[in-house]
Amino acid sequence: MMNLKEIFEKSDEDRLVLPDFQREFEWNKDAQKRLLSSFFVSIPIGSLLILEGKKDDFLSKKLCFAGETIEPTEECLYLLDGQQRVSSLRSTFYDFFQDKHNWLNIWEKMYSGLRNRWFLKIKPDNEEEDVFGWRMLNFKGLKYCEPSDLINCFEHRYIYKRKSTDWYHPGYKLYDKEGKELEGSRLKNKLAREAAKMGLVPLYSIYGSIKTTDKQLHTYVLEKIAKERVEELQAEVEDGKIDVFEIFQEIEPDIEEYIENNEIEKIRDAWSRLSAKWSESVNKFLVGLFEQEIPTIDLPSDQISRAIAIFENINKGGTPLDTFDLIVAKAARTKGERSLSQRISDYLEEEIDLSEALTNDLVDKVPDKWDSTLVMTIDENKITKTIKNQYLNLLSLFSHVPYGEVDKLKLEYIKRAKIFELTHEQINTNTNITLKALTRACAFLQIRCGLIDIKSLSYDLMILPIAYILKNDDVYEDKRALARIEYWYWSSLFSGAYRERQNEQCIKDIKNLFEWIKGGENKFKIRYENILNDIGYSDKTVLLRKDQEHNIPKAIHNGILQYILSKQPVDFLPNAQEKLRLNAWEIGGKKIIEIDGNKQTISVEDHHICPLGTVTKIGETSKKLRNDKKHILNSILNRTYISSIANAKISDKSPERYMKYVMDSAQWGHYLPIKMKEIFEEKGKSLEQKYEAILENRYNMLKRAIKEELDRLEDM
Repeated sequence: MMNLKEIFEKSDEDRLVLPDFQREFEWNKDAQKRLLSSFFVSIPIGSLLILEGKKDDFLSKKLCFAGETIEPTEECLYLLDGQQRVSSLRSTFYDFFQDKHNWLNIWEKMYSGLRNRWFLKIKPDNEEEDVFGWRMLNFKGLKYCEPSDLINCFEHRYIYKRKSTDWYHPGYKLYDKEGKELEGSRLKNKLAREAAKMGLVPLYSIYGSIKTTDKQLHTYVLEKIAKERVEELQAEVEDGKIDVFEIFQEIEPDIEEYIENNEIEKIRDAWSRLSAKWSESVNKFLVGLFEQEIPTIDLPSDQISRAIAIFENINKGGTPLDTFDLIVAKAARTKGERSLSQRISDYLEEEIDLSEALTNDLVDKVPDKWDSTLVMTIDENKITKTIKNQYLNLLSLFSHVPYGEVDKLKLEYIKRAKIFELTHEQINTNTNITLKALTRACAFLQIRCGLIDIKSLSYDLMILPIAYILKNDDVYEDKRALARIEYWYWSSLFSGAYRERQNEQCIKDIKNLFEWIKGGENKFKIRYENILNDIGYSDKTVLLRKDQEHNIPKAIHNGILQYILSKQPVDFLPNAQEKLRLNAWEIGGKKIIEIDGNKQTISVEDHHICPLGTVTKIGETSKKLRNDKKHILNSILNRTYISSIANAKISDKSPERYMKYVMDSAQWGHYLPIKMKEIFEEKGKSLEQKYEAILENRYNMLKRAIKEELDRLEDM
């Protein structure tokens, strides 16, 4: 066993190192968040495999740093398994950028996935759980919390190489009135003020508080947050919004007597103690994390072969049981029932009737039967993970709250604890209605929203509002109701409504969508103005690759392609006697079509509208550009779905012939600028300027088309 403090100290001393053959750091931010969530609530994060050795046994690397060998201590510990976990924890709690004069050198050597500063979001939003007791300044620890309770409490800020205008950036500078740069406690005090405004407690300064008696930045921030909250609570008490005894019942039970006797000094002291106790208790908890022990498997250096066998067993052993497996096991308690997983698979493979309301707006080739395997709910004879997870969430909602009583729906019902509470009777009784709703939602997503594969759904939880509503047969047959569901879907996706706190947003949307369909207010209208206009997520600068800080989210990339496909666009097939419309359900079903006398399976490719090959005139290759994700031609605005058949047929066209052909196809659902060829042939402009003009034109067309679509759906 080693506690976190010992691990960090051994790394500081170059005693705990990585052997040079270790893989690179690979974890994304979500994986790091999940680790932090488990670590904060003392759930085991797995054992570390450590080989005791000498410095000459292997070339060595320092934790968190790429491609740089170091010389460890004579007697050293090689970390064979656990690099991702230990590196994530170290980059969270250790301030690699504390040297303001050398931070850039450190930045250059670190893995890009670790160039962050992590924060604890201490102030909960309106519907979030107050896990750190901020609302009443009463923190009781996290003994009864689950990792899912904390997942939204962690935020990171990437440290960019050149941008130093943010307060958390190591290159950020502040000056006093005389123009002298602030340092030490004066600087920390100023930075703490900015952090407190955002309710963000720096985690990267916590290890520093163990190494020195100097007050660290996170302590300043906690104190300022507590002070501000005290002022807010005092105002709420004066306004009669909260009972003062409710605040002080544990820390100062005589507070009402002090107020009654107007004992100003004692009242002031009570508020001060409240503030101090909360900030000290949270601070003590954070520092105490370093005493948390992590199991280790320690091997002497002469057992390297044994170490490899253990490593393989850890990483290639049996898959641990997940929530779905445990629910399947619990359902088996009902005698006479077939396996739950088999029943689910059978149901997903059955054809369902598509309502006329669902297919009413389709252009010819209207299916009347459909099964969910067309959207890959079953892949290689296994239920897709997305379906498993949303089956559990929906099953829990239907089991815990009678359908339609949406005011009783709570976030906790889609958490593991409530799912585990389900009895075998509830599971078996409600499975069929859950699957009916879930299957209808999948049909809706493919027929109305252009989804080919359930795994390409931008946000898995967006299935739940659709499925919950479509449990009702009358709604499933109601054209107006389905129009409102589609309005909700596109407005939510393109406005960025699900980019954060998806669990809470999902429950809130079920309530609001249900009420709107029942004749209430359209509470999604507020998302209308943010469609393809959410700053840093879906706005024009992001989509045109002008925003260097933000990549185009996969959700927006997929969403735009799926929106285009939902319009059943005509394929880019040159000289075809009959136009081929691209339909998501035919692509998902791998329909066989006949082209030029040959039968072929229809599939689609994510096609560059302005070909990458055209830029070879300015000295670049298609391969090079394809790998440059920041190049404007790799923007989603330069992409659409066309069939692999069409792609093969037009790939050898010259740029001029290709542009003419694309222009002729523009009217058939791909939202391509009508004057695309003219823009491309315009004199006096560089290729980059022409591309930007074409893609900006397409951005405007898409944005206008989506909004016009929503107007139509709302008015139905």
